[in-house]
Amino acid sequence: MCKKLGVTALVVVAAMFVLHKLDLDSYLKVWLKRSHADIQKSIPPEAKIERLRDEIAKLGPEEGKARRTIAAEMVAVTKLRNQVADSKANLEKREANLKALRTDLDNGVAFVTVDGKKIPSEKIKDGITRQWESFKAAKESVKSQEDLLKSREEALEVAKAKLETMQDKRREMEAKVDKMELELRKLRLAQTQHNIAIDDTQMATVLRLADEIGDQIDVAKTELNLEKGASTDTAVEEALARKAKTDQALKEMDDFFGGAKVTKKE
Repeated sequence: MCKKLGVTALVVVAAMFVLHKLDLDSYLKVWLKRSHADIQKSIPPEAKIERLRDEIAKLGPEEGKARRTIAAEMVAVTKLRNQVADSKANLEKREANLKALRTDLDNGVAFVTVDGKKIPSEKIKDGITRQWESFKAAKESVKSQEDLLKSREEALEVAKAKLETMQDKRREMEAKVDKMELELRKLRLAQTQHNIAIDDTQMATVLRLADEIGDQIDVAKTELNLEKGASTDTAVEEALARKAKTDQALKEMDDFFGGAKVTKKE
């Protein structure tokens, strides 16, 4: 079995190599493309509508997955928002304490009260640099948290908008498929009514025989006229018609010239 598969693979590779050498591979690609297009055209619309409904149905699970992702992000954003609020509150408290310490040191007091405890000013001076650096780091951290919160809030709004668009498009496509299916049913009904088989061969026979008889009569009449020349009755009718046209023309001329008749000069 493996030997047969190997031989088949070699034959395919050799065929592709020959096609490439003869510059026929491009023609093969064109043929395959056209064949694919022909197959697509041969698929009835009913089958395509059924597939379209299946594809639309797959949008439901995707929307559910998107909703779960958005819900989890909403919880995370809310948690981050609370953390930022707490960090800002703590930062404001530390800022107020540092400001108070700085004021006391400027006033030259011997002791500074911190959390209800009196601490020598000299000891406060030794640690105030560390406190100030820690405060600045905390402030930068809060700023980073605020930037992160803003970014995630914006991304969350974009995700919500996308989900809403997905849902609207899905409903729109469902309505569109319903409309297409209704139009296709009407078309099939019209085609069925239009294609009702009616045997009209007898009518065709009658019309053909009538044409043949009419042609035979016309040929016989024409042949007779050729044998005896123009008919006397026909000649008389033509002469009377010419005279009537002449009389009509003279009357119109008299009316045009005010009724005056043209007299011949002697």
